[in-house]
Amino acid sequence: MKISKIVSVVLFSWFLGIFSTASAQDLCTECLSKVPADMRDYVYNMDFMDKDQPLGPTVMKGWKSPRKPPWTIGYASTYAGNTWRKGAMERLMEVVYPKWKALGMVDEIVITQSNLDDTLQIQQMRQMIDG
Repeated sequence: MKISKIVSVVLFSWFLGIFSTASAQDLCTECLSKVPADMRDYVYNMDFMDKDQPLGPTVMKGWKSPRKPPWTIGYASTYAGNTWRKGAMERLMEVVYPKWKALGMVDEIVITQSNLDDTLQIQQMRQMIDG
């Protein structure tokens, strides 16, 4: 009885994984069609995406800020010690930030780093929000 339950759970999980992956791919294609090609190819390269992660439409689509720009952006990083995260932060500060600042959309980007301390990261995010 116990073995049959385990086998059933494994088979169901495998089936659900295949179904979820197919759905995520379809939704992702729809979502990413609106992202500029250079950003999509650099950040959202499907060859490097985890096929088990949900990549569907954002719940924030259509959201409008009650405040007018320029805005301050907060980025609470858990760890900045590997090359991927270092590269992401460099791109944010050297490529994205100057473009958005020139457009008058952003005045500042605040980056915090919690060194894998979840409690500290939550505190940093709350401080950014309460600012």
